Amino acid sequence: MKQFTILFLAMFLTVGIASAQMIEDFEHIPLNLMLGGDNDNSSMSVVPTPEGTSNPSTHVVKYERSMNGVPWGGFWSALPEPLDLTVNKYVHVRVMKSRISPLKFKVEGGPSGNLEILSMNDQTIVNEWEDIVFDFSEKTGEWNVIALMPDFEDPLTLTEDIVIYFDYIMVNNDPTPGSDAAYVIEDFDHIPLNLMLGGDTDNSSMSVVANPDPDELNPSNYVVKYNRSMNGVPWGGFWSALPVPADVTVNKYVYVKVWKPRISPLKFKLEGGPSGNLEILSMDPQTQTNAWEEIVFDFSEKTGTWNVIAFMPDFEDPLTLTEDIVLYFDDIRLMLNPLSSTPEIATSDNLQIYPNPAIDFVNIKHEKAIRSVEIFDLAGKLIFSENYSDTEVKIDLNSIKKGMYLMQITTENQIYSHKLIH
Repeated sequence: MKQFTILFLAMFLTVGIASAQMIEDFEHIPLNLMLGGDNDNSSMSVVPTPEGTSNPSTHVVKYERSMNGVPWGGFWSALPEPLDLTVNKYVHVRVMKSRISPLKFKVEGGPSGNLEILSMNDQTIVNEWEDIVFDFSEKTGEWNVIALMPDFEDPLTLTEDIVIYFDYIMVNNDPTPGSDAAYVIEDFDHIPLNLMLGGDTDNSSMSVVANPDPDELNPSNYVVKYNRSMNGVPWGGFWSALPVPADVTVNKYVYVKVWKPRISPLKFKLEGGPSGNLEILSMDPQTQTNAWEEIVFDFSEKTGTWNVIAFMPDFEDPLTLTEDIVLYFDDIRLMLNPLSSTPEIATSDNLQIYPNPAIDFVNIKHEKAIRSVEIFDLAGKLIFSENYSDTEVKIDLNSIKKGMYLMQITTENQIYSHKLIH
């Protein structure tokens, strides 16, 4: 649902603030599975909308429902923004199911107790999309948690696993199936991931999944899982026609977080701009395996907007894989300056920052008085701000979690920006 959010990043010039462009972060509301024990192998993932179906969305949730599950199998989610039932009383969900069965929806954490209800309208079709509506007109106020049970058969009589799809969870004040949304809780869409394949034997695939290895560099809930076929091509990856063009007029550097099981080159390409296409290798080679790493691509020779991007995260030519592998990537964004080569002591016009990386504290020195220091995370959120009037300051970092940050340091006549690793 989050596409092309403009984040204000703390990369400061002497004349002001430069903003970064988030191309895609692949986030959506958390899908916490409701499972029934060790034998329940149910799963959920965001996948392209099945071909030949009538849903206009590009991506939907695929729910692989185990025959060993429970009647209330489905998901619950603590919403980033509460569901407001003060005016809009009807929750709509698009579903596509292989069998007819009841559906339930639940709201929790509101001012007048929880409510779990069956849908107003019974499911009437199979293997086609249908808008299912839930009536919460008895409730008023905001609810923090929702739950969907799209196959509430009690007792459960499945003799084999089945696949259910759902999408476009929205709210309005109209119980009519197919009516317009007042606001959308989640539509699960993101930029198109058009696979670059190598023929009939290339069984590569991509889907949005839970982050398998969250850490300080990448704490995201969701990332893209790329099942890379050994029968693929060197340029395997994806291309995407962007809803909002990538603007490299000011922000010249593309960043992508990757998690890979082997070391190999990475390429990124811009197409459809005012001065031709450009496909380049990353500025710095990959250095880690089985861990998240930030990879940077330098497009400083280009200016303007580009409509198409392509990412090739495993560009080995010729391809020597002897088995399929799994890669992950996340957080594709444009930024002003590369963050890949800050020295341990950064110096600029007698400005010193050390140690960097820092553990408990960081020192800042300058020949002129330091007026203020601000520290921002990579989403542009201010996490530290303090005024000074000295040529040397020491900042305690123990209250700041480990990670990568950007510092703005203001002296008597200059503003500096530097990366801080903590």
